Amino acid sequence: MSRHSVCTAREAVAFSSSSRNSPGFRMAPMASLIQLAFAGSVLVLSAWPASAQAQAVLPVQASQQNIRRYDIPAGPLSTVLARFASESGVLVAGAGELAGGKTSPGLSGSLAPQAALDALLAGTGLVALPEPGGTYRLREIPRASSGGVAQLGAVTVTGSRLGETTEGTGSYTTRAMSTATRLSLSPRETPQSVSVLTRQQMEDQGISTLDDAVQSITGLVMQKGYYSGNSGSFSARGFAVDNMMLDGLPTGMGANGTFNADNADLAIYDRIEVVRGANGLTSGSGNPAASINLVRKRPTAEPQVSLTASAGSWDNYQLQLDAADALNKAKTLRGRAVFAMQDKDNFYSVAHDRTQQLYGILEADIASGTTLTFGAHYRKYENDGGYQEFPTRDDGSQLGLPRSTTLGNAYDFWNQTDTTVFAEIDHRFANGWKARLSAVKRWQKLDMMFSSIGGSEGAFTQNTQAYWLDNSQTSLDAMLSGPFDLFGRTHEAVVGVSQRKAINDNYGDWSIRSNPLPLDPWNWDPHAAEAPGPINPDRWTYQYTLREKGLYSSARFSLSDPLSVIIGARMSWYDYENNGTGAGYKITQEITPYAGLVFDLDDRHSVYASWTEIFLPQEKRDINNELLKPITGTNYELGIKGEYYGGRLNTSLAVFQINQRNRAISDLSGPNPCPGSIQGYCQRASGEVESKGVELEVSGELMSGWQATAGYTYVSAKYVRDSDPANVGKPFDTDYPRHQFKASTTYRLPGDYSRWRVGGSLYVQSGIRASDDERIQQGGYAIFGLHAGYRFNDKLDLRLNVNNLFDKMYYQGLGWSTGGNSYGAPRNFMLTLNYQL
Repeated sequence: MSRHSVCTAREAVAFSSSSRNSPGFRMAPMASLIQLAFAGSVLVLSAWPASAQAQAVLPVQASQQNIRRYDIPAGPLSTVLARFASESGVLVAGAGELAGGKTSPGLSGSLAPQAALDALLAGTGLVALPEPGGTYRLREIPRASSGGVAQLGAVTVTGSRLGETTEGTGSYTTRAMSTATRLSLSPRETPQSVSVLTRQQMEDQGISTLDDAVQSITGLVMQKGYYSGNSGSFSARGFAVDNMMLDGLPTGMGANGTFNADNADLAIYDRIEVVRGANGLTSGSGNPAASINLVRKRPTAEPQVSLTASAGSWDNYQLQLDAADALNKAKTLRGRAVFAMQDKDNFYSVAHDRTQQLYGILEADIASGTTLTFGAHYRKYENDGGYQEFPTRDDGSQLGLPRSTTLGNAYDFWNQTDTTVFAEIDHRFANGWKARLSAVKRWQKLDMMFSSIGGSEGAFTQNTQAYWLDNSQTSLDAMLSGPFDLFGRTHEAVVGVSQRKAINDNYGDWSIRSNPLPLDPWNWDPHAAEAPGPINPDRWTYQYTLREKGLYSSARFSLSDPLSVIIGARMSWYDYENNGTGAGYKITQEITPYAGLVFDLDDRHSVYASWTEIFLPQEKRDINNELLKPITGTNYELGIKGEYYGGRLNTSLAVFQINQRNRAISDLSGPNPCPGSIQGYCQRASGEVESKGVELEVSGELMSGWQATAGYTYVSAKYVRDSDPANVGKPFDTDYPRHQFKASTTYRLPGDYSRWRVGGSLYVQSGIRASDDERIQQGGYAIFGLHAGYRFNDKLDLRLNVNNLFDKMYYQGLGWSTGGNSYGAPRNFMLTLNYQL
């Protein structure tokens, strides 16, 4: 039988914000913004009144979801505790001082953290006492004067443990994440700007797609309309995001000329982790923007079944079934299945969407310390009626059409299927080290027809295009990680190899109609025309194979109690082949370094500095027909982070500078045309863009029952060097807003009203200009949302979400004079009923 001990929580320091951090903003100079942000951070770190601290003590309970199976053999106590921490994600403090010379009897069975620690410490004269946030601290059991063991008095602590899994925690933050370095670190221990969108935040805010998620995460920009298709395009720190991961394995982003197919439904994911800036250590090649890591839901050892039904504006109906349980008596085989479907109209006429997805995952303990995971995900998306993309007037001003307008045709469609299979084998050694082999294979098939616009104001024409995509990606990763002792201190390291292969096999016809139709935007009938034909799929082909391999390693050295340093590097091999022409290029042994330093100011606050890089191959060639060097993105960052209540509230402030160098520019000193080409100068790797900015974020529990996240971002990206001297000093990409503020919150009412919860969201951005035509502009705007929920009992819950509360008319993205301009959704609502069996 286990013995549960409880203790009083330590005094907590909470968070406060100043009225100066209100949603309204000013277009302040960079220096003023930095001063304001640092002033705000001082308030974040010190201004919360002491009277509020007692309210912020959070519960520590061993829920069913914290139960795990352990097979830890007897051995030195320090080694046993290291393995327990590695398997459970639970931090046990004080082992370095008290565990020396003691032996643990080990552990075998499925237990909650407290019971597991009680068993591991049996006979050692030590006890593990819980602290706020799910951490534990070793204490010696005091001896009574008669020589017996004195009993510890029981005192109560309130709150739940945070680990890497966010489901079931009710939190808007996480205790640990590994996207930045592959080391499992808390946000405070990570020397970069990181964010997480938790399962609880997705549910509270009604976030169901990746587009919606990106719109809600600090520092990320989501825009729609520029590319045809269901997916938005993403950016961060002034650069396009081209790295998306599935459980830490890079899969790339799929914007393909004029269309994008990367949107995803979030029913199967536990959380989304984001690392902003250059992140070549774990993602390989790409832009110095951000890495987006979608982390899947896992099986549970205890039964849980959830049925969710939603109904909303424009006949938006959703149904989701999520079930998990152990599949044998010993609970060594666990499974989970998710089924979800959606059927809805869009806010503009004609368009209709249908989505179905099925997800299954099995997890088996096949040997002591070894777990095998296998799963599959199938998603089918169908759209009839196409997507909204408007032209502008000749002077760049918008036409001002009603938001219900569509200028496509009823025969336009987008049919997409994504099939993913994945496997993982994880072995935990007795000394705390772990080995993991992971693989994911993804197939994407797409059949589409869409209408585009040409001409000019008063003489618009329409053209219909059709494409077929048959793409696949395979990612493999093998890694070894764990603690090691050096110079009397314990450190952590990870070493691994990875490989990614992408095959794109695309065909299409970009001009089905030989006689373009005239188009009157004010009197357009999308049902007037019949589907065109015939289609010549060989008019356009895009076939290539991309292979990328890498060796990576990183280590976190604890130089002293307050100081840790993370260093790492990746060596990459990149091979691109155009399967249609046979042309291609290779990059060999490209080194991507990583360095970060974290200094603890006290138990709650740290300052950090980091230098990270990423590379992006390019196929341009110079006057000697030599391939240009890869574009390099270098991210310099300084920041301060705070961690309160055992990690249940996190704050961060960062200033950064990114230099993207070796961009191809025209070699005006050389011949025109360049030898071997028909027209144009040769290229040289001399272009440079510099991005500077500030990011501020608060996420987690402000006080008991109150979860919130809020983030402000300022980014200024400019040309530093370019073949056109007139570009130097100009904004690099005016499509991206300089200022963004995002906030979301939920509050559970106290006392007799505790069944109720209320909350809201706010999105604010500054004005933007289209990069293709600077005359096309949009001013700054703000979008508000509200939600309220009522829990009838332990099983039944009802929630209402209202989005764009004040029905703001705005554009989700800007395009060019004949397209790419699309409205954001008008005011809408969603009513959701959840039943837990």
